[in-house]
Amino acid sequence: MSKIISLAVIFGVVGLVVGYLIFARAPVTGNLIPIGDLFRSPQNVIGQFVQSVGQFAEIRRNILFTGAGGIALGAILGVVIGRR
Repeated sequence: MSKIISLAVIFGVVGLVVGYLIFARAPVTGNLIPIGDLFRSPQNVIGQFVQSVGQFAEIRRNILFTGAGGIALGAILGVVIGRR
């Protein structure tokens, strides 16, 4: 059981990192968006506008889905390895 959990955590973290590297590109410039900007809520109207134009909600969702896929893959691998 601990092998399943440890692999799920490791693959989940790897999935989040890979998701960030794939999806956290600014639509206009193509540069990576800082992590703090992605997960910080906007403080004013200008910040809300920037986040809506930058599609931050979609970027967050894609990163989290990639992390969840990593968790699922790690759990499945842990079950397969545990049965051997």
